[in-house]
This record gives sequence, C-alpha cells and structure tokens, in this order.
Amino acid sequence: MRNGINWLEVNGQWCDHKEKVKAKVKEFFKAIFDGMSEPKVKLDNVRFNSMSDEENVLLVGTVFDEEVKDAVCSCDSSKSPSPDSFNFSFIKFCWECLKDDFVSTFKRVFGQRKVA
Repeated sequence: MRNGINWLEVNGQWCDHKEKVKAKVKEFFKAIFDGMSEPKVKLDNVRFNSMSDEENVLLVGTVFDEEVKDAVCSCDSSKSPSPDSFNFSFIKFCWECLKDDFVSTFKRVFGQRKVA
C-alpha cells in the first residue's frame, strides 16, 4: 500500500480512478522506453573524466595473487567486508589459510579461471 500510486495529476487535474492512473503510468513509461519522450536532463557540455588506455589495461588485466594480498593488507583491520562479522584483522591473521579462497574469488569476479 505504501508503494502504490493512488492518484496523479493528468493535464492539470488530479485523478484517483485506479484504471486511469494505471493507464497513464503505463503510457508515460512506454513513451520513455519507445524513445518518444525527450529526456528531462540534458548533459550537453558536461565533461566526464575518462581514463587512458594504460589505465584501462590495468582494470581489465590479470589479477595477481600478490595484488589481492596487498589489497587485503591495505584495509583497516577493524573493518568487516561482509555481515559475517569477520573483520580484516581476522582475515590478515588467517591469510595463509584463506588466501586461495580470496584469490579465486577475485579471479572469478574479474573473469579469470582459477590457476591450478
């Protein structure tokens, strides 16, 4: 009930007829998705930061085991990467036991196969 649209303004008049509200909402989004409606926000003359080819290679390149270890070691020891309550102090202390799981997870996320 909190997420519903019970009424809306149509051509300057408030409408609370359920089927008419539903039809107007559907019509509005159909027009947007069909490309018939102009975007409300224009980004002309807005300059976005971009990266160099060298920076891009770093982002899509191979993930090395040492990089994962360095990333973990650089994290604040009192922080927790997930709701399981294991903070980075624990992860760093148990690194030898956990490293294979961490490295394989990072490689999977970045689309690389696990190296056996």
